[in-house]
Amino acid sequence: MDLRSIFVSNGIGIFLLGMLLYASRARILRHRTEDKIYTYMVIGVMIGCFMEAFSYALDGKVFPGSRILNYIANTYLFSVNILLPFCVMIYVDLGLYGDTDRILKCYKPQIIIGCIMLSMTVLTLFVPVSYFISEQNVYERRPFGYAYYFVILYFCLTSYFTTKRYEKENGARAFFNINAFLVPILIGAALQFMFYGLSLAWIASAIGLVGLFMMQQNEMAYIDSLVDTYNRQYLNHVLSAWISRGYGISGIMLDIDYFKHINDQFGHSEGDNALRTVSAILKNSRTSNEWVFRFAGDEFIILKRTAATGELEAYMDRVNTQLDAYNRGIHPYRLYLSYGIGVIENRDIDAFMKQMDAKMYEMKENHHRVA
Repeated sequence: MDLRSIFVSNGIGIFLLGMLLYASRARILRHRTEDKIYTYMVIGVMIGCFMEAFSYALDGKVFPGSRILNYIANTYLFSVNILLPFCVMIYVDLGLYGDTDRILKCYKPQIIIGCIMLSMTVLTLFVPVSYFISEQNVYERRPFGYAYYFVILYFCLTSYFTTKRYEKENGARAFFNINAFLVPILIGAALQFMFYGLSLAWIASAIGLVGLFMMQQNEMAYIDSLVDTYNRQYLNHVLSAWISRGYGISGIMLDIDYFKHINDQFGHSEGDNALRTVSAILKNSRTSNEWVFRFAGDEFIILKRTAATGELEAYMDRVNTQLDAYNRGIHPYRLYLSYGIGVIENRDIDAFMKQMDAKMYEMKENHHRVA
């Protein structure tokens, strides 16, 4: 056991996470549950890096209270070994679905297993179930201690399959690649599992959290924070990429009829609610890789990798069905959409936009004449 290498690796982890806390200070000030969970994970792993180095430094050292300190350090480490991948699992689910009510419904087995493992950690203070610290203050791993690694793997796989299920239901969420976090953690845990005395799990967790932060920063650059769709910047990127690969592309440009009236009569906060409602309807109406972008103001664009417009007509039928259901409810206003469908020809993005825009305003004029 090389104490110097252990101090260096965990010291690097503490430094990385300290920089990460500084870089993510804007996120800390927000009140979203997933942002709070992320901050707790960073702080928890930072303390874990310290506790790991501290426990190795204590090993075999005998002085008043040394054994108690060793038990405290290892109790923390074993507890966070369970809590960290559990928090990642919840963080991923909230980031994808944004629904806190899902947690108790979908993760009962994981919650029960997590509580059992935490109970075993506490029990180890009285009965050497997971590990034992001798009178000479020497740490010894017990067979049940390996169970923690399998629970970590179980929670990580749950996070992975949650993202895959979301992609199947809603299409891939660009930049949300959970492997940026899971791969470093699993490699670090596997090496520490196989080679006792290595101290890699916590620095690996720190690297994983940095990867998670970078992934989210990339996504935030291309996500409209108000309506949670892709933004115009990413629209330009997608169109250029698809055209360069020779894909057929069709699209819809739409906006909200009488949106200015909603803002003027009910206030801009209610206008924001209208935008969020329309965005949710557009996303919920997807079936096979329709991509939703907020173009500008109350205008949205939906892209599909096909030159046939029939599937987009079917998509708008689903949108209008949901709009009708919304309008039958009790709301201060009703929502109506005007839209135009177009196809890219000769790789000309500008003509594509003008084609959709002209058809959308033709429909809007018809709606105004009828009104």
